[in-house]
Amino acid sequence: MRQLILGLALLSAAPLAADTLGEQDAMLINALNGSDFEVVETRAMGAADFWCGAATFVTRRSGLSELTPIYVKRPRAPARTAPGRKAVTFTTDPAGLPRAERGYSLEVDRPGLTLQSVQARRYCRDAFTRSTK
Repeated sequence: MRQLILGLALLSAAPLAADTLGEQDAMLINALNGSDFEVVETRAMGAADFWCGAATFVTRRSGLSELTPIYVKRPRAPARTAPGRKAVTFTTDPAGLPRAERGYSLEVDRPGLTLQSVQARRYCRDAFTRSTK
């Protein structure tokens, strides 16, 4: 009887755990080469959404360190991997990028802007934070 109750409790908790997945799991993020990738706009996305996608690609999909610097390579423009959509191209290789001055706001509109993956990850929101904003 105890095992049955435990089993039912685990089954009822499973959908709850799935509901707390972050929105970054549904983002369209495509690799362009070994260091460049684009975060494709799939809805009205702001700078925080793009940086969240970039951090997701770097740490979760590429397996790089959360201390990896991420750079804006190309601001929002027509996507290369999703015709008819816009995207921001990011890179982990700063070669050839201008050094962007740090601003006081979060942006993706200038090549060279940079955040460490761990900093960019802070802009990801899970189901709980989306429901409380």
